[in-house]
Amino acid sequence: MRKSVLAAAVALSALVSPAASAFDPDTPVGEKEEAFPVTLGSDEDTTIALGFRAAFGLARGAEPQVARTIDGQDYVFRPVAIHLLPNNVGVLLSIGSLEDAGHSESGLNAIHYLKSSPAGWVKQGEWIGLGATGTVGNGATSWAFSTLLGRNPYLITAGGGVWQGCAIGSAAVTELTPDGPVDRGGFTEGMSSGAGLGQTEQDYEGKIAAAVPDKSFTVAYTGTRAFEQQYVLKGGKYELVGKDQVPGC
Repeated sequence: MRKSVLAAAVALSALVSPAASAFDPDTPVGEKEEAFPVTLGSDEDTTIALGFRAAFGLARGAEPQVARTIDGQDYVFRPVAIHLLPNNVGVLLSIGSLEDAGHSESGLNAIHYLKSSPAGWVKQGEWIGLGATGTVGNGATSWAFSTLLGRNPYLITAGGGVWQGCAIGSAAVTELTPDGPVDRGGFTEGMSSGAGLGQTEQDYEGKIAAAVPDKSFTVAYTGTRAFEQQYVLKGGKYELVGKDQVPGC
């Protein structure tokens, strides 16, 4: 009797093992209340090494960093964020930095879909080159996942650079469909000038402040002047209504 009870307990523990849950034990993903405006962050998640190793085929215990040659350029990828989709699928964002890059050269972003299994993460798909990137070999410099824009979650990435004392940033919105990520366009994230010779000092920062799911979203700008711009989904991409009010460099 005691043996049968023990066997049943062992079997039950195997069924509820953390490794068989939606995320591996060292990949915690906390639920958070989402609200407008959508705020991007740049803090890299240091708990997602297992997912990164599965995504790039690294050995267990390997450093969560990998070099890839793409179109003749050498990039070094590292994991920065992960998000849970339904059916125990995790979306991993990694950024690839271009070594010895010139000012005008950008990095690359990598998106992987990973399926949770009792043995750990299993790669479902890989997409390289989606999202916003920065200059001097940088991939995305800030990012956020949001469920506020549509029936599917979205990944929002931003990047940019400085040109002769004028900084400008662009953001990209990527829909995370069940079949993979889809580019849905982007918007001007911000602009700052005044450090260059003869430049007018001005500063703008934009955040997504409202949305009609799968139809439109509104970016609210603060800084030198406060205003809003609307982006409407047309032909699979979000397009600006009217003229961009953010000055260029």
